[in-house]
Amino acid sequence: MNKKLISEIGERNLIRILLDKRDSKLKSIHDKIKESYHDDAALVDNSSKYTVISTDMLIQHTHFPKNMTPYQMGEKVVTVNVSDILAMNANPDSILISMGLPPQMTLNEYEELTDGILDKCDEYDINLIGGDINQNTEIILCGTSIGKVNEEFRLQKDINSDNLIAVTGELGSPAAALDLIYGNNDIPEEEKKEILKTLYEPTLPINESKIFQQFPSLTTSITDITDGLAIELGHLNDKNKDIGFEIFFDKIPYNKNIEKVAKLNNKDLKDYLLHFGEEFELLITLNDNEYYKHQDKLNNIYVIGKTNSSGKITLIREDSVEIIPVKGYEHLKDD
Repeated sequence: MNKKLISEIGERNLIRILLDKRDSKLKSIHDKIKESYHDDAALVDNSSKYTVISTDMLIQHTHFPKNMTPYQMGEKVVTVNVSDILAMNANPDSILISMGLPPQMTLNEYEELTDGILDKCDEYDINLIGGDINQNTEIILCGTSIGKVNEEFRLQKDINSDNLIAVTGELGSPAAALDLIYGNNDIPEEEKKEILKTLYEPTLPINESKIFQQFPSLTTSITDITDGLAIELGHLNDKNKDIGFEIFFDKIPYNKNIEKVAKLNNKDLKDYLLHFGEEFELLITLNDNEYYKHQDKLNNIYVIGKTNSSGKITLIREDSVEIIPVKGYEHLKDD
């Protein structure tokens, strides 16, 4: 283990360490484009009609829970940024990552951080094409992701009043994971590990995204659920003023073990499922005819509701109907 501090090495050598590792992992690209990755700006080969760009910043005390490793931090900054590209129905292509790092970070921790970044780039089949390193009092990671799409991009304002509402996977586990970290965690170890992994090592629904691209008429909108299901529904409602959203509580998929965590920590399961976020699943609205036509290929797509023309966001339970408050995680906003 290398306990040398990064402050003993300096920015130029830290960048060289990262570039040397990165160059060995680059997928097949034109030589001139590859060479540009060592300059002050990178060339992007745009063989598609549209380039999709998104950026997201992660700050240690806000976004990285206790005991998260540098490797997991590196993984997360890639996942967060690529998620937004999938939400446009685009193919992720490349990413730039800038880092603010404390001088007391060890070289071993830096190597872990950059390994996490590059391994996730491999998993998502994208290239790290640049970035920057500066000194800071805590770890800050800022990514800018780039994707490509032709005419099949999805905007959030094109929802119809007869669409289905669906998600690509289970919700609620990251919220339960935080209660396991900071609250009562008296559940079996294997169940605990499964829940904690959703917060420490989030993954993206890459295969489902490819299906949406394969059948472009299937979806009418796509967004990720990083701020919570209720807030994302609120965003869609804002952009589609006459559209209502009915969510059937018993259709929302979740790991049944989080019920135990909620009970142990005096939490309402509904808050885990609706008002937390950090999910990195996709929330999609679907053309119902196209959905039923391709249903046999959509095993990991969970229909949780439908749109209507009410303009309201409602939660349907067996014995009640209630308005869903649009709340979840927001930066620069008090609870």
